[in-house]
Formats: sequence, structure tokens, C-alpha cells
Amino acid sequence: MDWLKDGTKRITTPLSHPLPGVQPERPGLPPLTPPPTQITVLDNGVRIISEASPGPTASLGMYVNSGSIYETAENSGCSALLECLGFKATLHRPTLRIMKEVEKFGNTIVANASREQMSYTIDCLKTGFPAALELLLDCVLNPAFEAQEVEDQKMRLAMLLGGKDIHATLMTELLTRAAYQGPYGNPLIPEPESMARITPDVLRSFVARHFIAPHLVLAAAGVDHGELVELAKPMLQGLPGATPLAEPKPEYSNLLLAFEYRGGWRDVHGAVVMTVLNYLLGGGNSFSSGGPGKGMHSRLYTRVLNKYGFVHSCASFNSTFNGSGLVGIQHWITLRSGTNRVELERAKRSAVSVICNALESKATSAEDIGRQYLTYGRRISGRTYVEMLEAVTQDDIRQFVRRLLSSKPSLAAYGDRTETIDPRASPDVDEVIQKFRGSHTSREFPFVN
Repeated sequence: MDWLKDGTKRITTPLSHPLPGVQPERPGLPPLTPPPTQITVLDNGVRIISEASPGPTASLGMYVNSGSIYETAENSGCSALLECLGFKATLHRPTLRIMKEVEKFGNTIVANASREQMSYTIDCLKTGFPAALELLLDCVLNPAFEAQEVEDQKMRLAMLLGGKDIHATLMTELLTRAAYQGPYGNPLIPEPESMARITPDVLRSFVARHFIAPHLVLAAAGVDHGELVELAKPMLQGLPGATPLAEPKPEYSNLLLAFEYRGGWRDVHGAVVMTVLNYLLGGGNSFSSGGPGKGMHSRLYTRVLNKYGFVHSCASFNSTFNGSGLVGIQHWITLRSGTNRVELERAKRSAVSVICNALESKATSAEDIGRQYLTYGRRISGRTYVEMLEAVTQDDIRQFVRRLLSSKPSLAAYGDRTETIDPRASPDVDEVIQKFRGSHTSREFPFVN
């Protein structure tokens, strides 16, 4: 310690060393077991669920049982437009004030619409959690739907759908519409004529019908449960209780490049096998493999991308709903003859790695809590899911694929098919169906021979 000219002392101890005479506190260690999931159900049916994960940040989300499966011809497109209008003007705040508050606290806000559920989320520092919670609930429960703002977001949505990078999203949308007749076939990406019919009053009517107390789950990670309930209850208990709307029942059909597996997320074992199967198939783009960790040894890489020059991109995918799901099937006929132990273990390790890394994020944990309680009414821990993944056997894969391949194929295509590099890359529907029907006894998928 040095003395300055004016007689005051100056500390010269490096920051890497403890101060003389000061006993440093032992740093706290995170718990060895994950924090418990705590749930409180308000009298009107709103569920408040949280995990007190350690760390300086928190993640909050409001999850709603509402989406395009609940839409009708009169309000088709509401879910997509509600996503665009998320965190816009409320009855208490103009949009500018909302943006200023988000910037002040450094929050991250996201609104998302899907076929079955909608989510509104905020990631923030724990110190700003009370203000972030009040902002989140105000935006979800009290949207203003100002006429000019609605028209602006309709124009923005039309511009996004007209972009050059929308092709992959449109393909998934077209496949889902082709696979399902009924509620699950309702368009999530709205048609222009549907958007023209949506007005502020249509949006208010849709929200009043579907954003009801039993349809809402407030989920959080990184906050104290008691404090969360104390702050949220006054803002949520005023919502009227109501009987939950019945989930629309889909009429099922299937398609080539994606097969339906009945059960969806509610068939937990089937969903686990689907996860392993998806990583076993793998795939990607022909110009960038990226190494073994990105699936270079998966089946779609080794048996499609590395063998057929006209294939630019080939990857497995899944689109899973509560009661049903679609899984991509390119090159799947070979899987009926079984898998070897090495590729199955590699696929299982890839799936476990992705899940464990994802659950390190509080935002993912909060989303996991909210969506699981909407789907199952309970929480399946990450540890349980990993144990189920590790228990998948070669026979589970074989039986699951047989279930997928027991249905009638159809085909969806997008883009100009008159100028393809190789005619094999875009066959006619009848040709695909004929080859597929003739392949049930073959070991290789004839579409890529």
C-alpha cells in the first residue's frame, strides 16, 4: 500500500491476489442435482411453473394452447399475424415505450406461433425480472391491435413471405398441408386472401376465445417460485375461468418424403425413437460436410449426397404435434433391414449431446417447462429423456420404421421443375408412387438408384 502526496492511501495489490487481512469467501458451487420444478395453479386455471436455476439471468414465457389448428375460414391467418404483433402496442403502452423498456433492461423478446401453441418469451437479468414479467403479461393479455399497426404488420408479413429464403419453410408447410386433412392441414403460413380479411376486431375475437385461463401456462427458469407467484397472481387472477376448448381432431393421411407417426409427443417412447432415427439418418448440404460431429457419417451423407451429384441438399426432418407427427423418409427403405450397432450408438450420442447442450440455456428450460405442461400436464426431466434415448434398441428403430412405411405415399414439390439439372431429381408423382410401391421387398430405395 502506497501513500499519495495528499496523505491518502492507495491500494497496490494486484486484482489476482487477495487483499491483505481480508478473508475471501469460498465461492458457492452450483447444486449437483437440477432444481425441482414447482407449480402453482390459480383458481381460474392458469398454471405458474418455474425452476430456480442458478446464474445471473432469467427466462420467462407465456405459453398458450392456441394456433392455426383452431382457426376457421373466417379467421385463418390470425396466429401468424399475432406472432408479428407480439410485443406491440397494448392498452397501457405504445409500441415505442415497449421498445424503450426492452432496450433499457437489455431484454431479449420473442413471439412465436405454431399449429398447436403460441409463445411469448423474455430473457433478462434477474435484477430486471419483476419489470420484465409485468411487460410480458401486459403484452399478452392487453394487446391494443391498433388499426394502422395491424395493417403495417400485414404488409411486413407479405414481404417476408415474398423473400428468396422462404423456400425451405414453404416446403415444410406444403408437406404438412398434404399430409393432413382437417385442422392440422390449416395453413400456418397464410394465403394473401386470408390476410385481407383479418381486421383488429377479428384478432380481438380470436384472442378472447382462445387466450383463456385454462389455456395459459406461465413458465420461468432462474427465478424464485414464491416471488414469481406473488408478482404474477394479481395480473392473472382476473382472467375469467372457462372450460378448455376441445382440441380439433385431424383426419390422417401420409406422404412420400414424410410419413405420419400417430401418437406424436404424447407417445413419449415413439418420440424418443423418432429422435434417434432422425440423427441416424442425418444429412445436410453437398458442399459442406463440416466433420463427423455434423453428421458426415450419417446415412443420407454416405448413401445419397456422396453418391448422386444431382442432389444438392438431402436431410431428414421431423415435424411433431401433440397427437401426430411427420418424419422425412429419404433412403429409409434400407432401414427395414436393420441398423448396425456403431451407427445407432453414434445417433444416440448425437441426440443426447444436442439435448444436454440445449438445456444449458434458461430460455430452452423455460420453453421446455411451458410446452410440456401444455402437452402432458407434467414435466419429463432432461435426465429421464436422456435415459430413454440411451435405451433405444435396433429393434425399436426397425419397428418404428415399419410403422412409418405402412401407408400410401404422395409427393409435394416446390419450384420450377422444367429446368432441373438432372431429370431424376424431380420425377413425376405417378413415377415416384410406382417405384415406391415396387420397393417394399428391396433393400435399397429405388428413387435414388
